[in-house]
Amino acid sequence: MGKNSPRISVVIASIVGAPFIDECLKSLEVQARECAAEVIVVACGDTAYAKRIAKNFPWVRVIHRSERETVPDLRRHGVLKASGGIIAIIEEHCLAAPDWLRAAMDAHGSGEYGVVGGPVVDYAYKRLRDWVVYFCEYNGYLPPWQAGETYNLGSANIAYSRELLLKYEALLKTGYWEAGLHPQLIADGVKFRSVPGMVVHHRGPFDYGYYLQQRYWFSRAFAGARKMPGTRKLAYFIASPLLPFLLLARMTQRVVRQRCRVEKFAQTLPLLIPVLMVYVAGECVGYLAGPGDALLKVE
Repeated sequence: MGKNSPRISVVIASIVGAPFIDECLKSLEVQARECAAEVIVVACGDTAYAKRIAKNFPWVRVIHRSERETVPDLRRHGVLKASGGIIAIIEEHCLAAPDWLRAAMDAHGSGEYGVVGGPVVDYAYKRLRDWVVYFCEYNGYLPPWQAGETYNLGSANIAYSRELLLKYEALLKTGYWEAGLHPQLIADGVKFRSVPGMVVHHRGPFDYGYYLQQRYWFSRAFAGARKMPGTRKLAYFIASPLLPFLLLARMTQRVVRQRCRVEKFAQTLPLLIPVLMVYVAGECVGYLAGPGDALLKVE
């Protein structure tokens, strides 16, 4: 890094596009200026799409990738081009709280932690199907959070030491980082920190049919990337008819423990069951046949 390099860079992989990426960038504009942060969007698709982002958000550095690539690969391109000492990752489906960047920088201030992250908060959705997406995808990251050391951080809201990511560059393109990169970091003794004030809001809307497809592809990709002994895979297949209900019980426990939107969660139950069945089906196929091209289909 040079003398004038930013302290923090934000990397956003963009496939879905407007209005999600636009709203995400709007949530970052003021704080990026205040923190002198570098914001990088790795835009996958037509050249016109990348040009539109560059025109509407001239303070953003846009990297165009014409071929369809996975979200982790798009993020990897951004990491390799970033110049900040801290690399913050946010999903294009999310909005950053006004002090998100500052919270990430403060959490990295001591140099003790290689990875920091915060909760994913809902967007007060009006449709039940959007609550289904929220509870299914982010039930492990519900507010309120306790500050301290943890390994339960997700890639929708996370910030790494850039030096650390470059050290593990080979793992940045092997699948979702929670399945490949994070276990290796943990095994190597890297510390993760929970930061309650580092907040992002997940927004909608998402069509139910679209989400069922995305849930299947994500589950297959995630399972295909995990290193699991054959005996555990066999046990998973044997228990698979019960797993949707076990997942629901775990999800319910988390929601109740956190006291997070319990009434909304109860209303989503009829829609959650089919999603969890698809969830398990995707993982079964991933363990049995590998990820295939599932990750390329995840948006």
